[in-house]
Amino acid sequence: MIDKMHIEPAFTDRRGEIANVLAVPVEHVALITSRPGAVRGNHVHKTDTHFTYLLSGGCRYSQLVDGVVETCDMEPGDLVLTPAGVPHTMVFSEESVFLALCTAP
Repeated sequence: MIDKMHIEPAFTDRRGEIANVLAVPVEHVALITSRPGAVRGNHVHKTDTHFTYLLSGGCRYSQLVDGVVETCDMEPGDLVLTPAGVPHTMVFSEESVFLALCTAP
């Protein structure tokens, strides 16, 4: 089963909101934009874990786990964990921006 959670704001006041997205050590952060129909991923990371945090837009995220393809739709505020060794793909349904947070450089 895909490890997906929706991140809700931890604090809100007149200035705005604070959402605590991730509380694990990270070695690399990439800000990635994608157009409708774009395919990202479609690969596997041998040694590092990735977290995908969708800032805007939408996509269908898929993982291949024990020979079974699992999918989920992502919306802004969703965080998905991709463990090392798990093939994964993202197909974007609209203009999107996401953070790829990685445990290795």
